[in-house]
Amino acid sequence: MRRLPAVILLLALIGVATWTLWTWERGTQQGADPWRAVPERAALVIVVPDAMRTWDRFTHTSQLWSAFERMPSAAAVGRGMARTWARMEADAGLRDALQGQEALVAIMRQGGGKLGILFILAMDEKGLGASRAMQESLGMDATSWAALLKGATTLARPDTALAPCGAHLLEGLLLLASDGETLDEALAQWRAPASITAQPALAQALSTLGADADAHVVVHTTRAVRLLHDVWRPDALEHLDAPPGWAALDLRARADAFLLSGLLVPEGEHAMLAAMRTQGTGRPAPWRSLPAETQVLETQWISDPMRWVRERWNADEDAEALLGWVRGPMAIATSVQDGVETRWFWFGTDDPIRASEDLDGLCGTACDTMGYRGVRIAQLPLTAHERLLGRAYADLEKPWWTVLGDAVILAARPDPLRRAIDVWLDGGALSEDARHNAWAARVGQESGHAWWMDVARGRTLLRDGLTKDAADSFDGLDSVWSRLGGISLQLSPGQRGYHHVFAGLGHAPLKEAATGALWSTPIGKPVERAPDILRNHVNGTREVLVQDTGHSIHLLGSNGKVLWSRALDGVIMGDVHQVDRFRNGKLQMLLNTANSVYLIDRNGKDVGGWPVKLKHPATAPLAVFDYDGTHEYRIMLPIADGTMMNLGPDGEMVKGWEPPKMAAPVGMTPRHLRIRNKDHVVVADASGKVWVLDRRGSEREKVEQRIDAGATVLGLSPGLDIRSSTMLWHDAAGRLWQGTLSGERKPLHDGPGMAWPMEGGSSIARIHADTLTIIVDGREAMSRNLGHVLLPEPGMVDLGPGRRWLAITLPDAGQVTLLDELGREPGGFPLQGHVPLRIADLDLDGQPEAITVTRDGMVTAHRAPGLSKP
Repeated sequence: MRRLPAVILLLALIGVATWTLWTWERGTQQGADPWRAVPERAALVIVVPDAMRTWDRFTHTSQLWSAFERMPSAAAVGRGMARTWARMEADAGLRDALQGQEALVAIMRQGGGKLGILFILAMDEKGLGASRAMQESLGMDATSWAALLKGATTLARPDTALAPCGAHLLEGLLLLASDGETLDEALAQWRAPASITAQPALAQALSTLGADADAHVVVHTTRAVRLLHDVWRPDALEHLDAPPGWAALDLRARADAFLLSGLLVPEGEHAMLAAMRTQGTGRPAPWRSLPAETQVLETQWISDPMRWVRERWNADEDAEALLGWVRGPMAIATSVQDGVETRWFWFGTDDPIRASEDLDGLCGTACDTMGYRGVRIAQLPLTAHERLLGRAYADLEKPWWTVLGDAVILAARPDPLRRAIDVWLDGGALSEDARHNAWAARVGQESGHAWWMDVARGRTLLRDGLTKDAADSFDGLDSVWSRLGGISLQLSPGQRGYHHVFAGLGHAPLKEAATGALWSTPIGKPVERAPDILRNHVNGTREVLVQDTGHSIHLLGSNGKVLWSRALDGVIMGDVHQVDRFRNGKLQMLLNTANSVYLIDRNGKDVGGWPVKLKHPATAPLAVFDYDGTHEYRIMLPIADGTMMNLGPDGEMVKGWEPPKMAAPVGMTPRHLRIRNKDHVVVADASGKVWVLDRRGSEREKVEQRIDAGATVLGLSPGLDIRSSTMLWHDAAGRLWQGTLSGERKPLHDGPGMAWPMEGGSSIARIHADTLTIIVDGREAMSRNLGHVLLPEPGMVDLGPGRRWLAITLPDAGQVTLLDELGREPGGFPLQGHVPLRIADLDLDGQPEAITVTRDGMVTAHRAPGLSKP
């Protein structure tokens, strides 16, 4: 069956995106060189060390993968890899075969409009032979699996949504190919005398790769362009003139973008490259006279226009007047609005008076002119731009022109110039567009030739020129295109005949652009509890756990994807803890409701022996202690009969634990203090009596301190001995108290509202109705009325000196914000939210995100530049 070209191109893009996060640190494997099997006609090769582990991190952090996964075939790839990873955790043979192994992906053009994809995975054959899980991951029956192990070519089908692929195993390399022709080429190349890395240009390109990138992609430019001919009609590509050669790119992956930089090693001379070497480079112009609806912008830097025309094109008698005054960027801007395509031809100049005089001098007796809002528009009588500059300027047949600032703008009709004059005078220019500026700040640098497109806004332009089959496929993937932001490519001259390449692809869904959100994910039900931030033990990223009002919990990866959902029997009480139950570096979630204690693994499944059903309801959140740092956890939970349960990591009651029967149930989470090498478990029951217990539950010491009935304990700090240890609590009226366990006490604040100690000093934050007050050394230092009733308990956010805030929630207004001790908000706040926000660097890129949840269950990770380091 013939493959659809648009799907092929998307798969190629996914191939780049999918493998970009893999680090460029080769392991110690001693197997065969995977490059030996890469066919000579390969257009794109991606090298991936430690493929399986990094795949897990990639799918948990990349917004681009989240977008591409909306394509069924990409989702199938993701499912297959996830199943293989899960089997690796449970199957030692598969783990030995794949752990730390390198992978290559090679993409090439085949006949009949097909794309050949070759996946090469280095494997430990001993571990592979011992593993049945790999057979299941590849979707092979026993006969095919046995044939593969014997070196025969067979078929694999990792997912039913994917077509069968050819499979072959040789010298520790597993080859999976999209078709027989591709696999045959790989096997033929394997038998060839030399690898393609022996080719001089490729060898030079590979030698330029850096050692500190996230990954590397190697592209043969001419072959990559040929891939496009299976997708676009010839007339749509007639202007495309890529310099032939190998581009070796270092990739740096971010949560919302892929950034590629490296060198192009040309295969022979090319006019574009020669022109760049003579014209130099420069930074993009401000684009104050281009409208914000611009969707595509192609720019080249011109410092000596007449030399450029002579060397690149053919100068004639009109060239001096038409182009002699050009200095700086020269660009073609394109937009499609309501089905109408508009182009602006933008020529920078350092002498607009000369430019106007030279153009007027071409008119003979007089040019046709008109005025618009006090700006002159004139028509040139010549049709020379296509002859001088090539087919890209074919629209300029007797064009209209005007001068705005330091640029001359030409167009085929007066209307585009009127639009340019409007934005020049009224605003609404591309230079003012936040979406464009955010991407330009990310990728803007000096270049000789640059190309930029806003994919989501310009997908109509992207569709134009596609073949019929490609257009049909393109239309079915609108949910992918609408989530992409800028895509750009920049070239500039380098040394030794090489040329610098910089490229990028961003994730910027149109619906989230106005909010500055990194991602937004609907849970489907209301949420009344603040999210919990958890650590993924496989890749170190942070994940978000939320619970809806139906008691179901949902785990979201750092890219916003819901990893799993499951039901609980009630509301989570207190914090969600993470423990290493099996002492193998894998973390599980430990939490309790009023009726049960749960231990849940990273896949949302109950660990054996859990949950533990409670005979009496819990009266406070659980505490988990690791007394000696050995992961021999003690899980303590007060229950309604006035006792405390003490569970081990297996879910069984700890033997020897015999706590006293308390006169009233404990209403606080147990606290642990180690003083003079002795362990103390401290609780207070509902009557206010404070108990100090040892590891077996016996009363270690009697203390005189009694807190008020119904008080809420906020903290416990160790002293020189247990009696000098300090407790903080709120009484039933909200007053803040401090006292030692010896019985001493004093009020820290007894005014109206709820007072809270602030970390890092003697300050107190008081919330009363709609007002936040900061009290320092007993005196009011700041008071701010926020206009809505505040949630009584603030959160504390400490990101370092000068970056400490109180997290404030205004539930009636549906807002959350951060305030410092002077009542100031960081940039980007307040945000929409119904429960307390959380701050975390989810994807470990050094930029903290603000995680909010609205009343209807929309979980959002916001870019928060105001939280970044100065």
